[in-house]
Amino acid sequence: MNRILRMLEPRSGMGVFVRFAVFVSLIGLANAAFMAFYAGQVAPEPRFAIVHAVIVGGPFTAFFFFMLMQQVRLQRKLSALSRKDGLTGINNRRTFIEMTNRRRQTSPVGALFLLDADHFKKINDTYGHQTGDTCLETIAYALRRNLRENDVVGRIGGEEFAIFLCDATLVQARAIGERLTKPIAFQGPPDNPHLTVTLSVGVVIADETHELDELFNLADRALYRAKEEGRARVVVWNEMTERSDIKKAG
Repeated sequence: MNRILRMLEPRSGMGVFVRFAVFVSLIGLANAAFMAFYAGQVAPEPRFAIVHAVIVGGPFTAFFFFMLMQQVRLQRKLSALSRKDGLTGINNRRTFIEMTNRRRQTSPVGALFLLDADHFKKINDTYGHQTGDTCLETIAYALRRNLRENDVVGRIGGEEFAIFLCDATLVQARAIGERLTKPIAFQGPPDNPHLTVTLSVGVVIADETHELDELFNLADRALYRAKEEGRARVVVWNEMTERSDIKKAG
C-alpha cells in the first residue's frame, strides 16, 4: 500500500497536472461506457464527455490528491520520528544499529566509538533539565560537524552517543577521538550562560570478524577505562588493554 501511495503522489506541478488529467479522463471514459452499455444511450461526444468529467469528477479528483499528499507527508513524518532521536535529531539507537550494519556490509573495516558526556548528572542537578537538553543538543551538533557523509552517528541512550567511522584506520580514529574530547561550549542559564562539557570516548577498530554486538561490548570497556582514568580522554580497545584490566581485577 505504501508503495502505491508513493507512486500516486505527485512530486511537482507537472505531476499534479498529469495525474489530474489521467484520472479525469478515466472518469470520462467510465461515464461514457456506462451510458453506452448500461443506460442504452449513445456514447456522448468526446468534448461533452471531457467537460462532464471535469465538472463532475474534477473536484473529487482534486480532493483525492490533496488527501493523498497529506497522508504521504504524515507517513514520512511519522517514519522520521520513529527513526530519529526526538531531542537531538540524530539517529536513535535502533536506526544507528540498522545503518551501521548496512555500512558494514560494503565496508566492514572502520571504527566504533562510544561517547559519554562527563558529569552530565551534575549539569542536570545544578542547572536544570532544560540546560541538560541544550547540552545534549550541542553535543549532537558537534558530533555531526566532525564526521564525514558516510559515517553514522546516533544517540543510544541518556547522555551516551555512538559513531561508526567507515574505512577508518587506527590513526584516524584516535585523531578524531582526541578532537572530540575537547571541551564543548553550550548555552547555560542567564546567571551562568557560558558552560562547557567534555566527552569520554571508547573506541574499537572493527573488521569483518566481529559482530556489532561484540564491538559495542569492547567499545564500552574502553569507554569505562577512559572514565576510570579521569574522563575527557579517548581509549582505544586492544588486547593489551584487556589483559591489563584482567590483571587489575585479579
